[in-house]
Amino acid sequence: MKTRSKSFSYISGYFTATLPKGFHFLLLLMALVAASCKKELKAGPPLALTYDQVYMIGSATPAAWDINSAIAMTPTPGNTDEFAWEGPLVAGEIKFPTARSWSSDTFMASANGQSITNNKAVLTLNGSPDQKWLLSDADAGNYKITLNTKDQTVTFQKE
Repeated sequence: MKTRSKSFSYISGYFTATLPKGFHFLLLLMALVAASCKKELKAGPPLALTYDQVYMIGSATPAAWDINSAIAMTPTPGNTDEFAWEGPLVAGEIKFPTARSWSSDTFMASANGQSITNNKAVLTLNGSPDQKWLLSDADAGNYKITLNTKDQTVTFQKE
């Protein structure tokens, strides 16, 4: 039995092969099957951003609005998502940048002027929109502040 072959060139003569009769049909069929396969890509839950440092800034803090003097919070040992600080706060505003830069990612209040009794934070990329917690005169005092970057919460515990 003699097999008839057909020669073809691919991409301007760079590849030449001799194929058995009917092989062109098989290649075409394989291309059609491959083209009709549908793969669905589903995204999982978003990866949490991690930060090596978080700072405090605002008129309620000892640093006021001097970003270069923003107060570093202390990472909690054994919990890479949590930072804490203890000290005095006065009436005023506060927010939590992740670097000593006005354009850094910043943990902000979920609404501007939010009371410190509401612990919900939002992560704003590049520090915008600019929403801060507001401490009243009655709120002034010594605090332990705990920020959880994963849960996006800030707890203000008056001491």
